[in-house]
Formats: sequence, structure tokens, C-alpha cells
Amino acid sequence: MKILILETRKLSYNSSNVFLLKICDILRKYGVDVVHCTINNPEKDSDLLESFIGKKFDAILDINSILPLAECEYGKYLDCIDAPFINFIVDHPMHVHEYLDIKLKRYYIICLDKYHKEYIDKYYPHIKKTAVVPLGGINSHSRWEDSFTQFKKRRYHIFFPATYTPPSYYRQVMEEINVSYINLADQILQRILEGGTSPIHEILKNITLWKDDHFAVKMYKARFIDRYIRDYIRDKVVQTLLLEGFALHVAGARWNMYNGHCKDRLIIHQECSYKNLPDIISDSKVILNVQPLFTDTPHDRFFNAMLNGAAILTDTCGYIEKNYKNNTLLYSKDNLKESIDALKDTLNDIHKLYNIASNFSKNKNSETWEERCRCIIKFVDDINNCG
Repeated sequence: MKILILETRKLSYNSSNVFLLKICDILRKYGVDVVHCTINNPEKDSDLLESFIGKKFDAILDINSILPLAECEYGKYLDCIDAPFINFIVDHPMHVHEYLDIKLKRYYIICLDKYHKEYIDKYYPHIKKTAVVPLGGINSHSRWEDSFTQFKKRRYHIFFPATYTPPSYYRQVMEEINVSYINLADQILQRILEGGTSPIHEILKNITLWKDDHFAVKMYKARFIDRYIRDYIRDKVVQTLLLEGFALHVAGARWNMYNGHCKDRLIIHQECSYKNLPDIISDSKVILNVQPLFTDTPHDRFFNAMLNGAAILTDTCGYIEKNYKNNTLLYSKDNLKESIDALKDTLNDIHKLYNIASNFSKNKNSETWEERCRCIIKFVDDINNCG
């Protein structure tokens, strides 16, 4: 098997680069011939792209790729290379509509959540096949030891690796684009805070009664509703923990803009690249996760906590409910203060936290990038065998 990885994006904290390098290394261990190139700009790197024209690969792979838009004198670059193109989408598809909407000859998608798959299958019928592959966890370089003695020595009680954006920012963005989006955002948020578990696109469709024609375009234009709700919930979870008396360690962009109650309990660390996050997680007793409105699949914080021996404090989703409900510290978005308050005794009990973290990490071998790459190889096999 021969796979060409054309890396075009630098996502938050260089995460996409870390994921692709991990995929490269593991695929090579599995005997795959991998060619990995970075395309900083399709126009400026046209010579590199043109060097692959006419060559045959079992697949081309990228994460949230911009390559579907790239063209040369012979047409679209990806149509000029003898290979199926796999775009690994690591966000809700609404955010990458302009790249999904391009009609390539052999266009395939890997996404994170089964509801994202359903969305792509319905609104992008030119995509030939889709698969669901969650992100994998990554081990710390320091290789943590599973013992109570070592767990007790971990420096950070609750650590939240995430970006902060004041919810007011995206509210202002929506107001400038289309003021009606604010009303829609408030309605969706209310449903979620009342316990609604439907994907955001289903809620939005029910509220607006938008027809299937051009629905994906309308979702793309309304994408800041998703950003606003994410950041609103993230802000409320953080504020609730601080009000309940917990100190919270954070590492990510813009935390200096947090101005909520008890902000003196917020301990802001220097921003770090994604490749260094597992080391910090392996020095944390509890990792806070706030789901990005994915209703089935956990955020990669969940898997990174598992692989590095930390307990996870999280809201739920289908995957967690099915596989990890008894090994996690679950709070509820629709009952936030009460659910955090109910976890207080556990969060303050080092023995209980260790037991939860230890049981949680027993599943780590099933949530690695090695397992994800097996799924990728199978997907490549499937799409080549089906033609």
C-alpha cells in the first residue's frame, strides 16, 4: 500500500501536524509506503504538487484539507493524481463546507462522529464513501507510572487544555453578519441546556424549517452559532468550577480575557504546542473536557486523559454513555451547578480519583492512534476494492 499525505493546514496548537506525523509513523510500522509533504500554499508550491500528477497511490490523505480548491492547467490537482482523496474532517462539517462542496472524481471522507457522517452522506452526495474514525490518544514522553504514590505527586489537580474566547465575541460576530442568528443561537442553547441531545444541525433545521436544498450552505453561513454555543457552555463550566471553590489550571489561547467570577482561582499556563500536551496531562490528576457539541464522539482530551492516567471530568455523549459511563466523572449541562456540587467529594478525594483514573486508563490500548490507523488502512482497502 502506498499513501501520499499532503499536509495543508496548521490547526490549533499545530494539532493537525501532530496527528499526521503520528499517522505517518504508524502506517510505516504497518508496512505502508508513506510519502509526506507539506503544502504551505498550493500556488507557491505548485512545482511540488505538479510532481505528483499522473502518479499512482492507494490514497491521498489530509486533515481539513484545502486541496479540493487547488487547480492547475490540467484541472483540479487531486483529479490529476491517480488516487482516491481522503479528507479527514476533525470538526463539524459545516465549518469546512467550501472544501466539501467541491466535486472531485474520487472524493472520500473520514469524520469523527456518526452524526457528521450522516450529515455528509445527506448533503454532499458526490462524496463516494464516508467512515467514522475518532481521534486517538497520545502517550506522554515521560511514560507515567500507574501507582497511587506517583498519582499523588501529580502537580495539577484539574487541568483544562483548551482555547478561551469570550462568548460575547461570537455574539458580536453574529450581530454583524445576520442579527437573526442571535435569536437562533439562543433557542438552540436553551434546548441544549434543557437536556437536548440532538446534533446542532438537527436542532437548527427543526427551528428554521430550512429545506434540504442549500441546507449545507445555510449551515456554513450560520457556523458562528456553533462557535458561540461552544464557548458559552465552556465559559459556564469553567465559572461553575471556580465558584465551587476549585482551582483550575488552563493552557491555551486568550485565557487572559477571562473575566468571570473567582478568576483568581484560574491558573493560566503558557500556551504550548499540541505535542507537549500529553506531558502536562500525565502530570494532572483530573482533565476537564467540555464537548464541542459532538453528540456521539468524545473530544481528543478524553482519549489523551485515558492514555496518560488522568481521571476525566466531562459532559457526556453517545460513545461515553456506551463505553465509559462508569469510569468517568460526569457533569450535566442542564444541571451544571448541582452535578458539579455532587462530584465535590470525589474531586477532593485523592484515593477515589486514583481509582477512577486507574480504571479509566485500563481501556487505553483500544483508543490509540495505532487502532485508528488500522481503521484508516481498512478504509483505504475498501475504497480501492470497491473501485
